[in-house]
Amino acid sequence: MVFHRNWGGWLALVLAAGCGDEPQAPQLGANQVTNGSFELKLSGWWSNADAEDGAVEVLPEAADTGGLGLALTKGTGGWGMVVGQDTAPHTAGQTYHVHARIRGKAGGERVSLSFHGQGFEVEAGTQWRTVERLVYLPGDSQDVSVMIANTTDHSTVYVDDVAVAPAEVAQGEADKHRDNLMHNGSFESGLGMWSFWSGSDGQGSTSFDARHSGYAGLVLSLGGKGGGASVKQALAEPVRAGEVYRVEAHVRGALGGETVSLCLQINEEPWEGPCLPFTAASKWVHVSGKVTIEEPLDDQRLGLVLSLFGEGTVQVDDVIVVRVNP
Repeated sequence: MVFHRNWGGWLALVLAAGCGDEPQAPQLGANQVTNGSFELKLSGWWSNADAEDGAVEVLPEAADTGGLGLALTKGTGGWGMVVGQDTAPHTAGQTYHVHARIRGKAGGERVSLSFHGQGFEVEAGTQWRTVERLVYLPGDSQDVSVMIANTTDHSTVYVDDVAVAPAEVAQGEADKHRDNLMHNGSFESGLGMWSFWSGSDGQGSTSFDARHSGYAGLVLSLGGKGGGASVKQALAEPVRAGEVYRVEAHVRGALGGETVSLCLQINEEPWEGPCLPFTAASKWVHVSGKVTIEEPLDDQRLGLVLSLFGEGTVQVDDVIVVRVNP
């Protein structure tokens, strides 16, 4: 074990063993969406035209399979052209699999998909593509809709084969930790609850090969343009000065030597907060350290930010944040 004193916290690096028994892939339940292929036109769906000169239509040319598909045309102004459907309520902690086929008329259109308040955005191309993600629902919600929106001005997006199904996922070490302040810390529900950011050519995804425990783990990669690649999740409550948090994760570099940091960071500029920088090894390393909240961050909303700096690829799993004193 090696200790480093860095930026307001103690950092412990421990070489860790790999995975144990083989976990199971997510198991999907019944589709919650009716008429997801739009063969019954807009039956079961509602629409909201939050733009001028837009249209929600069901057309033969919008179909990937079958005879009809959805066409969302956005004019100018507003956020987007939206269709939605109310579905059965969920319970806290459930994971759902969201699936759709999308195509842009010109390519480059931005499409937003959400389920019960949790969602993601993708870019359409001129060819049909499958969009599918796992979304994690941390608590009960009054929003019980699945929604699809075209948010690009002067554009048309085609949508077909929409399905949303409950998913039974494995549990990793972070998911089993009862005091963990992170949701989906083992990435079993994909990037659900995590926001990805890159200043250049970074990428973030989950993979079976990146698991330390459970079924999946996070892969962060960055090309030669630099700028950093990060995932972030906000804490549910503001922090108080004097509080101490333990931050930990399992990290493995593709080659070893990659520069990584774990930070508790304010959710707005100047993005300040205590950090634990470290260098990844080519084997799994358990990174663990304590950070103290200083007076300038009192009563601020912070998030856990895991960042990769410099060209390379790292795998991350079992991210845990625990408050260790009142």
